Amino acid sequence: MTFPLAVTVTAKQTGRYLVRAREKAQAWGLPFLERPRRTPLEETLGTVADALLVLTGEGWKLHDAQDSLAFSPGMGALRIKRLGMPGQPQDVLARLCELKAGDSVLDGTLGLGSDALVCAKVVGPSGRVIGVEASLPLYALASEGLKTPPFEDSALIEVRHGHVLEVLETLESHSLDCVIFDPMFDLPKRSTPAFHMLRRYALHEPLDEVTLAEARRVARRWVVVKGGRHGNELTRLGLTELKLSRFKPLVWARVAPSTA
Repeated sequence: MTFPLAVTVTAKQTGRYLVRAREKAQAWGLPFLERPRRTPLEETLGTVADALLVLTGEGWKLHDAQDSLAFSPGMGALRIKRLGMPGQPQDVLARLCELKAGDSVLDGTLGLGSDALVCAKVVGPSGRVIGVEASLPLYALASEGLKTPPFEDSALIEVRHGHVLEVLETLESHSLDCVIFDPMFDLPKRSTPAFHMLRRYALHEPLDEVTLAEARRVARRWVVVKGGRHGNELTRLGLTELKLSRFKPLVWARVAPSTA
């Protein structure tokens, strides 16, 4: 039997890693695989498990036969660095959400948390950020990587595993300031190996009208949707593209909350 996903530890394992990895395997509902010391991952990948979440001294990594992926703030770190810098334009997402200190945001397509980190920095410790990720391996990386924001004066990000519609349905009407979506759009012509792996493990379910309606019910201010310039995400949902820049690879739309 080959497991689709399992948990193990680095080959340079210690008792501390084993205990923590077993606890996480149980919490995530995944099998834990014993790994003899110095055993290469290649002996397990493809024979015992298709992919492995491996606890190392640097944190968790996702491995498969093609590549590996670790948590990283990615462009989020650069975007945060630019916040408030003289001569730098305001972050597009923060501007479209009209974010300020103390606001509450739900990121319905968390990934590894780049957008959520920017929101957490802007809303600060008095604010609230919820990140929802449907992919279990990406949820595992994000929930562990985002436990302690690497940026001062940021809100802690509450990471939830599941489908965003189910999470939205549990929230009261107009209980959050903004809801944001960044559905996985068409693969750009050039991208990093990490993005290719992120894309492989992301769930490619398009944003639908029912979920958008629930987001509008929950939001007090805006629902913001991001898409690829050459995709049809916004058109399919009947959203109007905001005229921001003709030369960016992204397009944006925002929708007011429902009045019901």
